[in-house]
Amino acid sequence: MNIFPSPEQRLSPFQFYADMRHNNPVAYDDSNNIWAVFRYYDVQFILGDYTHFSSAITPTKLNNNLTKEGNGEEEEKEKKMPFSRPSLLKSDPPYHRTLRGVVASAFTPMSISNLEPRIESVTHDLLNQVIEKGNMDLINDLAYPLTVTVIAELLGVPLQDRDIFRRWADKLLSSAGSQLIAEHHGSAKNLVLIESEMDDYFNAIIDKRTLSPQSDLISNLIKAEADGHHLSREEILAFCILLLLAGHVTTVNLIGNTILSLLQNPQEFKKLRASPTLIPSTIEETLRYRSPVQAIFRMTTQDITIGGAQKIPSGQGIIVWLGSANHDESVFPDPEKFDISRVPHAHSHVGFGHGIHFCLGAPLARLEARVALKIILERLQNLELDESKDIKPLQSLIFHGVSQLPLRFMPSK
Repeated sequence: MNIFPSPEQRLSPFQFYADMRHNNPVAYDDSNNIWAVFRYYDVQFILGDYTHFSSAITPTKLNNNLTKEGNGEEEEKEKKMPFSRPSLLKSDPPYHRTLRGVVASAFTPMSISNLEPRIESVTHDLLNQVIEKGNMDLINDLAYPLTVTVIAELLGVPLQDRDIFRRWADKLLSSAGSQLIAEHHGSAKNLVLIESEMDDYFNAIIDKRTLSPQSDLISNLIKAEADGHHLSREEILAFCILLLLAGHVTTVNLIGNTILSLLQNPQEFKKLRASPTLIPSTIEETLRYRSPVQAIFRMTTQDITIGGAQKIPSGQGIIVWLGSANHDESVFPDPEKFDISRVPHAHSHVGFGHGIHFCLGAPLARLEARVALKIILERLQNLELDESKDIKPLQSLIFHGVSQLPLRFMPSK
């Protein structure tokens, strides 16, 4: 059974999700040997139960009962599999708890809130470069350079290297998820090269900060500890790569998805302009309606029943569809409506995950998106899509957004 939206549905997978929730809420894809879960309560159940659903996944583990080559070749493939070192995303307690404790001590809410003036300054500078033209590509002219500037300054790496970061991020983005699917195993070699480049780059930064600490995140990670645990070099490298991808790409998507959703729903945009106090709820509705991350992966640690009926054996990979859960009509009334004044209720969206792996960078993503939206509202009038140019969806299995979003506008007086 097909458990993925088609490439043509990537910008609007919602009908596919609805069909799966109604007809195949827990589905098995025999061609890729992986399960998929689509309903909100099943998704929440899986994300909240780390004892039965492990995050410590590598591509080889996920495909461990595909064709065996024998003679030690499986072990060799495990060694060569890229991005398989433990990280916040790919670990379970007690290791995850310790690792998150160390990282959180260097990534506090106070340090994030202190970034607001800088985020405002960068946003204004970027808009200054395009405002007289009356048009821009929101992704390439604002969302990407804003978020990569923030991440670069957080890490303490040279901003002039941001084109290198983008090349890495774009390649990882297009591969995200695919290296966990058997038919895309051939992409591993290219990913190994990217990982090697990133390791070389960040190793040089770590060496410098070890000898001469600065007031940046890498320096803080080197000296931080929790429960007597200091991060190893491998753990610092894993976090730098995670922050570049998860902490940067998801925020680009959130900013782009917010503006796209507003422009596609002009009554909501009009409502927001009349009442800018709705900016925070607009961001939350975007996280629900167009979740920047549509899916995450888990693996069963023992036989377990999901949805009250479907038994899944131990050692099986599961794709947990956040994007579908956030459109579950049993939880969110009129889920296909983008409603920026949607009344909060007992069940929140899972756009940033749920449970112990709830996104550590959520406060930063929300802050950047709120600041960007506030300044766009203040400085741009008659904002509309430039229909002479295409809106291109990201070519990714799990990330949801656009690679470009051409806009026209008038400067505010």
